Amino acid sequence: MKTEKQIIFLFLIAFVLHIVWENAQAPLFQGYASFAAHFPMCLVGTVGDVLITLSVYFIVALLKNDINWISALNKKDFVILAVIGFFIAVGIEWRALLFGRWAYADAMPIIPYLKVGLTPILQMTFLLPLSMYLTKKIVTYKNYAKK
Repeated sequence: MKTEKQIIFLFLIAFVLHIVWENAQAPLFQGYASFAAHFPMCLVGTVGDVLITLSVYFIVALLKNDINWISALNKKDFVILAVIGFFIAVGIEWRALLFGRWAYADAMPIIPYLKVGLTPILQMTFLLPLSMYLTKKIVTYKNYAKK
């Protein structure tokens, strides 16, 4: 049961972090009209972000041969997750821009050389490891509180 709760917490934490970030950065994309008009689009993006987070969790679990690896999350894992998040975000942005899925407003800070928006890169770079870290803290606290 511990593993299922851990995954549920990870899902919920990632969802909350990403839905807030998606909506906060929405005005930096072309065509933004209002929060209400873009919330459904941000919700779809959030679902994708959560699926990426869960996919990374399960891939790392396979590589570590430990489904509960998040409870032993350390600084090295945190850095590796940030690097993974960075490369995933760059790949997503390049693909989306190439196929015209979205475009940036003039207010979007652009990363030189990579030519992608800063906020979506920061989003996955920070929120992927942060989701894992907060999940570890909650699971550790809940396990400690039971004792």
